[in-house]
Order: sequence, then C-alpha cells, then structure tokens
Amino acid sequence: MQDFMKGRYGVDDFSTALGAIGLVLALLGTIFSARFVSIVALIVIVVALLRAFSKNFPARRRENEQFCTLMARVPVIGERFKGGHGGYRPNPGSSNAANFERTKRTAQKMWANRKTTMYFKCKNCGQMLSVPRGKGRIRVKCPKCGNVTEKKS
Repeated sequence: MQDFMKGRYGVDDFSTALGAIGLVLALLGTIFSARFVSIVALIVIVVALLRAFSKNFPARRRENEQFCTLMARVPVIGERFKGGHGGYRPNPGSSNAANFERTKRTAQKMWANRKTTMYFKCKNCGQMLSVPRGKGRIRVKCPKCGNVTEKKS
C-alpha cells in the first residue's frame, strides 16, 4: 500500500470533510430509507477517494487551501483552519520529508533493538533516551538538558 500511495496526494482536510459528510449522508439515507441521499453519499465518498489517489498535486492543494480559507470564516470550527495549509504533506526534498525519514529510521532501529534496549523520552525536553534492558533501577542523565531520571530497565 505504501508503494501504491507514492506520488499520490493523500488525505487532506478537504478529503476528510468530504468523507465525513458522505458517511453522515449514508447513515441518514439508511435510517430514513432515502435512496437518493444514499446515492449522493456514495458519490461524495468516491470524490473524496479520487482526491486522495490523485497525482495532480497543485490542483488538490489549491482546492484544499480554498476549503481551509472558507472554513476559517466559520465561527466555531474556524480556528482549526486558520493556517490554511491543511494536513501534513511532506514534499520530497523538504525538511519535513527529511524529518519523516529520520523518524522512520529511528522507529526501525528501536524495533530491531527492542529486546536489548529500552527507549523512553526525557520528561523535561522530550529527547529520546535509550538504556540497556535488565540492569534494574538506574539513573539516566539526559545529554540534551541534563535532567536526571531514575528508571527501571
């Protein structure tokens, strides 16, 4: 599935909203036995899926920005859309893409060493720390902020 989604736009705020509207319409169409509402719901869900699988990034990004701009005007839920950028979208070559790749490598390393090493975050700064397993209660000093934590390994 990961290879299938490479080069495709993915899910953003507009696609999520379309999917939610389609789901609500499908539910209402089922409850009230309204065939027309169910058909409209199916069409809305298909449009959301087509947007997610699209390879036309500029058009989808423009649509999402217009949706976010429109939703930012709504009094109650507008705060969520103030940025107008939508969801997470790492562009190849950007620092976000590099952060994503680093996070992926870290997760793979943590999984591979899960039997010999215990990982946890520093409560003060959030730095990821590692200690050998099976050493009992040990004191760990964070190299980033100097906070000392006592942990059971």
